[in-house]
Amino acid sequence: MNIGIIGCGHMGSAVANALISQQLGKIHISNPIKPRLDTGGHFTWTPDNASTVRASDIIVLAVRPAVIAPVLEEIRPLLKPAQVLISIAAGIPLKKLQKFSGNHKKIVRVMPNLAAQVCEGISVWQATNGCTKEDKKAISSLLNSFGKSIEAANEELIDIATAVGGGGPAYTAAFLESMSNAAINIGFSEEDARLLAMQSVLGSIKYLQKTGMSFEELKNAVQTKGGTTEAGFKVLKNKKWQRTLEKALLTGYKRARKISKW
Repeated sequence: MNIGIIGCGHMGSAVANALISQQLGKIHISNPIKPRLDTGGHFTWTPDNASTVRASDIIVLAVRPAVIAPVLEEIRPLLKPAQVLISIAAGIPLKKLQKFSGNHKKIVRVMPNLAAQVCEGISVWQATNGCTKEDKKAISSLLNSFGKSIEAANEELIDIATAVGGGGPAYTAAFLESMSNAAINIGFSEEDARLLAMQSVLGSIKYLQKTGMSFEELKNAVQTKGGTTEAGFKVLKNKKWQRTLEKALLTGYKRARKISKW
């Protein structure tokens, strides 16, 4: 399988590194300058988008949203019906991608997140009806090369994925920051406080994955009656922190919906 990547910024580089390291196919990259990738694997590079399109079965559009229209208008005369276009440009809906590409039939919109750069990302995607089962299998394999993926039942879900998955690293960092600051204020060094916070969260995630326990079950299991966690949660409940967080995520979703309707 020949995979083309147009654009090689942070996310484009993450995709390229994952695909090359896992040897999913021959990788062709077009970018104004030759990318410096972390992998030692082989890839071809050209500053010419047309060359990448001609060489590829699947084409990943990893350019900024502001230039997605001119890039698609540039390559659309070269597109073949069997080629699959995958866009990771935030906020660009499928109908716009179809319009800019000259109504190409096989288009996929993907919302990845920052953790793709360490192959632990989550990508939510939606494909046009022109994509076959075989196409979707190839798309899933490609996205799973840098984390996990979810095929959305409808395109609106990509907007909530933008808020939850896309914004997730920032919300997680804020939570970790608070845990770390609390430990520092009591006397831990910054290095030890960072380790304490990060390992607590990482261990909790792995525990949930291994046991299959629900979030509610684990939350209640740790809060023994009269214990330290129960005391802390009383403060959080009084501040309605979970409702506030959910409201923040909903606000992000509404913003994503507004952007995608441009």
